[in-house]
Amino acid sequence: MLLLHCFQTNAQNYIFFLHNRFIEDVGINGVHPEYGTCEYDAILKAFSKEGFTVLSEVRPYQTNARTYANKIVKQVDSLLKKGVKPSQITVIGTSKGGYIAQYVSGTMNNPELNFVFIGSCSDDDEGDGSGINFCGNILSIYEKTDDFGQSCAKTKSLSTLTVPHYKEIMLNTGIRHGYLYKALPVWIKPAVQWANRNYELKDISTKKNLTTRIDSLIEAKSERPFNGIIIISHNGETEYAKSTGFSDLDKKARLRLNEQFVVGSISKQLTAVMVLQEFEKGHLKLDVPICFYLPDLKQKWADSVNIHHLLTHTHGITALDAPLAFTPGTRFQYSQLGFQLMADIVERTSKKSFATLSDELFRSCRMENTIHPDFKQHPRLVNGYIEQANGNLNRDTTAFMNYVAAGAFISSVYDLVLWNILLHNGKLLSEDTYSKMISKHENAIRQHPIFGPTDYGYGITVKYDDSLLQLGHTGLAPGFVSMNFYFPATKTSLVILENVDYYLNDLPKKFLYHLSILEMLREDLKAK
Repeated sequence: MLLLHCFQTNAQNYIFFLHNRFIEDVGINGVHPEYGTCEYDAILKAFSKEGFTVLSEVRPYQTNARTYANKIVKQVDSLLKKGVKPSQITVIGTSKGGYIAQYVSGTMNNPELNFVFIGSCSDDDEGDGSGINFCGNILSIYEKTDDFGQSCAKTKSLSTLTVPHYKEIMLNTGIRHGYLYKALPVWIKPAVQWANRNYELKDISTKKNLTTRIDSLIEAKSERPFNGIIIISHNGETEYAKSTGFSDLDKKARLRLNEQFVVGSISKQLTAVMVLQEFEKGHLKLDVPICFYLPDLKQKWADSVNIHHLLTHTHGITALDAPLAFTPGTRFQYSQLGFQLMADIVERTSKKSFATLSDELFRSCRMENTIHPDFKQHPRLVNGYIEQANGNLNRDTTAFMNYVAAGAFISSVYDLVLWNILLHNGKLLSEDTYSKMISKHENAIRQHPIFGPTDYGYGITVKYDDSLLQLGHTGLAPGFVSMNFYFPATKTSLVILENVDYYLNDLPKKFLYHLSILEMLREDLKAK
């Protein structure tokens, strides 16, 4: 009777989960061009964590919906014959899976069973004329921006069987049909409550939760609206994902979750890892003067500056043809040039171009949307815009004029979440080397224009207060404003990528949305 994926618990409550058509067509590892990977396992685990026995399988290609519904009917009947009460069984389906669940509803004709239809109804549905006739306790969840799955109200009105409880929830995630690809609490939580027979959903908190607070911020009317993508992930499972605005303002092309941005100084930690991997291979040492690796550097300071100084911005180099601003290791001075010198060093030690070395790292991490711009293979790169003195937004094309190693890598929100998981969970560096990277280093303290006194590790900032460790970096490139922070205690990632650069030279205001969301998340994490 059991399906292929079974998350068994000691509970008496059962969930049959029926996935969307995309998995049926391409499998659980397929990547949708707009919505990314479907988090099938994460969805099953989310229900299992709530104490349900979860039954599910990956359906064969081009499964007939009615035929498959009959298979589920037989399995539900099997549970009923074993003494399971119908109220303890819930059939949940997303997209095509929800369509199949609708057939199950009418075929079973048992008003005590529970059903959750997610993004699976449309105006083309014709009630029992299509063979669908609702019966049971039914929750319909759909997304305001979804072009496919909408309200089930029409089918409900045409149904002739008994529906003791019916409720409908309209979401507004802004990610169209992609919301049901992710294990988002905005639909997981009400589905769980429905399966627990909370038909009024009474225990949904009236206090504004994190999702509501972020939505309220970015959806508020403003002369300078947020134009970008936000993702919050816990232990690799998406908690919040939303895209708002346009990738091309002139064409009004809406942003998609998997689109690419220039990530500014977030690039520094990517470069730092490449340097540290060369260190682990024995190709370089952190305390050796850089003249050993760059013999063409004729400046006297090349004998006193080492790679540790470059990684921590404590080298004092202001220009290749200028004297040092201070003795290496004694002060902090934020530098782009230092990271370019490290790119030159790893090119020599690895005997590969920095672009090639970068590409090898990103491919090994399966970061398919992260690239060095020299490869010019970035079809989903959005346009970046800068606000002018007259208030106009002009497209900028100078983002790649920065040193790539310091601030011009291209990436996406999902790739940066994946990067955080790999980096901070021992997949890229040894424990000892990683400890060096995220440690506060002597005199590596910046008077940050946004955060005030800020400790630096290797290409990454280190903040520990209120018993909350925060690791990461902001990024600023012409037309792009970015943020990527990771909280190890809860394995939480916050990535915000924006492609409109407001407020000219007012740095705190440029990061207005980013900082507000960061503070909301920190408050939420501290409250848990």
